[in-house]
Amino acid sequence: MDKKQIVILGGGYAGVHAAKTLHKAFKKHKDKVEITLIDKNRHHILMTELHEIAGNRVDEESVKISFDRIFSGKMVNVVQDKITSIDFSKQVLEGERSSYAYDQLIISTGAQTADFNIPGVKEHAFYLWSLEDALKLREHIEQMFRLAVVEADAEKRKQLLTFVVAGGGFTGVELVGELTEWLPILCKKHGFDYKKDVKLINCEALGNILNMLPEKPRAKAVKHMEKKGVEIKLNSLITNVDAEGFTTRHGETISTKTLVWTCGVRGTEFCERLPLTDGKIGRKVVDEYMKSPDHDNVYLAGDGMWFLENNRAVPQIVEAAEQTAKTAADGVIYTIKSELGLKATPAKPFKSNFHGFMVSIGGTYAVSHTAGISMYGFFAMALKHMVNLYYQSGVCGINAIWGYLKHEILAVKNKRSLIGGLATYKVPSYWTTFLRMYLGVMWLIEGIGKVQKGWLTDTTGSKVYWGPVAAAVTGGAADATASASQEAEPVVEAVATAVTHTTQQAPALLSHPLGLYTWINDTFVAAAPYFFQVIIALAELGIGLMFIGGFLTFPAAIVSLGLSFMFLIGAMAGKEILWYMAVSIVMLGGAGKAFGLDYWVMPFLKKIWNKTPIAKKLYFFLDEPEFTRKQMAKKLGKK
Repeated sequence: MDKKQIVILGGGYAGVHAAKTLHKAFKKHKDKVEITLIDKNRHHILMTELHEIAGNRVDEESVKISFDRIFSGKMVNVVQDKITSIDFSKQVLEGERSSYAYDQLIISTGAQTADFNIPGVKEHAFYLWSLEDALKLREHIEQMFRLAVVEADAEKRKQLLTFVVAGGGFTGVELVGELTEWLPILCKKHGFDYKKDVKLINCEALGNILNMLPEKPRAKAVKHMEKKGVEIKLNSLITNVDAEGFTTRHGETISTKTLVWTCGVRGTEFCERLPLTDGKIGRKVVDEYMKSPDHDNVYLAGDGMWFLENNRAVPQIVEAAEQTAKTAADGVIYTIKSELGLKATPAKPFKSNFHGFMVSIGGTYAVSHTAGISMYGFFAMALKHMVNLYYQSGVCGINAIWGYLKHEILAVKNKRSLIGGLATYKVPSYWTTFLRMYLGVMWLIEGIGKVQKGWLTDTTGSKVYWGPVAAAVTGGAADATASASQEAEPVVEAVATAVTHTTQQAPALLSHPLGLYTWINDTFVAAAPYFFQVIIALAELGIGLMFIGGFLTFPAAIVSLGLSFMFLIGAMAGKEILWYMAVSIVMLGGAGKAFGLDYWVMPFLKKIWNKTPIAKKLYFFLDEPEFTRKQMAKKLGKK
């Protein structure tokens, strides 16, 4: 029997969510179902963060998540191609590289900027609806400053340094927020005065910006923007745009070389050309199951579908994309499972469940209204980060979470993150080389000291365990009885004995072992005391040599932390153990790559690790996952 072919067209928010939902439903049926996602790019683009690229807060990698990473452990076949047409009667998608047959099709091709046929917008304005748009705009803004530096004419220089964002919605306000932070940096770099030489305008056709927010957070946003030097022009519908600026309906003319158009979106031209029932603004009509009325096996999700809920069109936002994708995927799942004779649950009709809105105005300030609660400033920005982390964890697990934290918090320059620049200053790795080697020497001395005191030759295990097991080994039944009586001795005596078995000279930080240590000792160490005794001594020798040579420094640091913690809670270490722990944490940052063997070893091990199934399944790979031919065959259920 041929496999059922499910094709998802578009790898945006809706497409990715639909693909992951379908994988979850059919992961045990790879021999019967094949899921293919087609997108013209290799990456899923975080569209809601493009303003950060345009405003030069983060680099472009921060908004790109490769499909290889997203579907590394999933039965989703990702194809990079640009689809030019769909033959719904033959059930085939025609692309520039190949054609693709389908049994069930989900179209999630997203949206594009709407210019409302205003003269000159398409020719002279900048958009912010793709990564290419963001990069183009960022380069243009920098170019304006370079040209302004050498421009002698004051009026032309003023034109070059006038920046206008048309549209007071999410995208427009968030871009303005980024520019309030970046333009002063560019002024300092090129010798301009931000307040005197630069003009930043937010031009809105309606009477308010951020109309989706209640009055209070909207007022907070306006106040913050004006405090940052933004001129907000309300009721200023732009009627004409040319190479030198634009004109509003009131006849006001503004001279600028930088007009960014963020005044709304519509369905893509590709989606609009499809022979499906039209809705409005390039979007196609669907029923409450996201199914096209023209074909039973064609669904639409995300920005390209048109559905009225309570007489209002479903908005073109991320939550709507994900929720409509879930509804569409559920419909496909029910149909396929029913055809295969599998247990199937009928799809539920779409019902939105939107939680609210969050708008960042730069990297340190935001306003939000979620679950009926309005927030501003630090807490709203923290909430926005938490929501983004939640989304990325669902897309790519811990791999995406760590990447997001690095891009948004740990690597942001010019104090443009939630915590300013507190985490951005990095210690050059060569300075840690001396610290690493010194830590290694100290551990090596500890290990040699234990070997000299008989940790490898005393088979009773008495160096690490002082209970009845060790006593029974050395003295038979009589000694066992004596050891049993010793159990009633004060714990402090046992601690004193423990301290004498180590090379620590300073008084122990704790006078008594903690309960956790006692439980570990009695539960695990008692079963094989000599084994643990040898392991501890060899571990100290091993991590000492590893630190000195810079070999597998990260795992060595983990072991170092573990041993230090056990010595600490076992009341066997003085205050110097805190030094061991602190330096071990520093070693986690890749100290072995500076004048160490890890410079060669880690890339080799990383390549091997990224091919393992567990790394892909848990999203615990480093950088990008890698696939063998056998793994690809298994992933897609092919022989």
